[in-house]
Amino acid sequence: MKVALKIDVDTHQGLGVGVPRLAAMLKREGIAASFYVTMGPDNSGRAIIRIIRNPGFLSKMFRTKALSMYGLRTVLSGTLLPSRPIALAFPEVMRDLKRSGFEVGVHGYDHVRWQDQLDSIGDEDIRNELADAFEAYRAILGHPARSFAAPGWRTNDSALLALEEANLAYRSDTRGRTPYRCIVEGRVLKTIEIPTTLPTLDEVMGLPDVPDAAAAHRFYLGQFKDDALNVHTIHAETEGMGQLEMFTALLRALKERGAEFVRLEEVASSLNAAELPVCPVIRSTLPGRAGWISAQGAETNIATPRL
Repeated sequence: MKVALKIDVDTHQGLGVGVPRLAAMLKREGIAASFYVTMGPDNSGRAIIRIIRNPGFLSKMFRTKALSMYGLRTVLSGTLLPSRPIALAFPEVMRDLKRSGFEVGVHGYDHVRWQDQLDSIGDEDIRNELADAFEAYRAILGHPARSFAAPGWRTNDSALLALEEANLAYRSDTRGRTPYRCIVEGRVLKTIEIPTTLPTLDEVMGLPDVPDAAAAHRFYLGQFKDDALNVHTIHAETEGMGQLEMFTALLRALKERGAEFVRLEEVASSLNAAELPVCPVIRSTLPGRAGWISAQGAETNIATPRL
């Protein structure tokens, strides 16, 4: 069993508090992981507009106990309270991750803006968001980013085409089954897409079948597949804070099953892009998640161009 932990960092608190806790635990357990950090401002409070656009978001807020999980300061960030920088507030945390052997990638610039306004901000602003994110990453770590994970698993043709120019080793923008290459406007992109394959904790937390941490532990043990690459996205604000004990127990149980933990950059380097399936990126919905996400579509019969 191969397990790739994809750790998304969405907020100021997530990077300042959740990431150091996760990194310390992972080092103790000898587990590799890939961290994806939002590089710009923490505008988490502006996500409240989702309640108007999508009533399912409100039920998710109650089900996951978002206020206690994120804290009032984060919930109000960018609205009643000023937004705080994320990556630039904790550059040493990111550098410590690299020094410790973890992978560090880009999780967008303004997470809330990308997730809520991707289709309306236009091609130029998409490129500006990406340019700002990659420049912040370079300023902190001293080298160009080699990976990108879309906020909220939301992407579109403009974003995919812009990222194609960024010379990345891979992207992890979608939900799906297996690594693949995207086809956009009839063009097969060269950049590998490695999708998240498992549901996230905020999607299952509080559901009738998963009422507590013990149930979540049992649920996830049934989700990991012995004969596949399991890409599991967690959040610094959830598993790195209130659910750290449950997450640690899960990792130990997976180790007992013989799981091999790998960084996504290792997965990407082991793949032959020319042999990967070619799939469109489609829009879909998932149980427990409000709104649409980008997902791996059905495999096409288009021959993959040699690279």
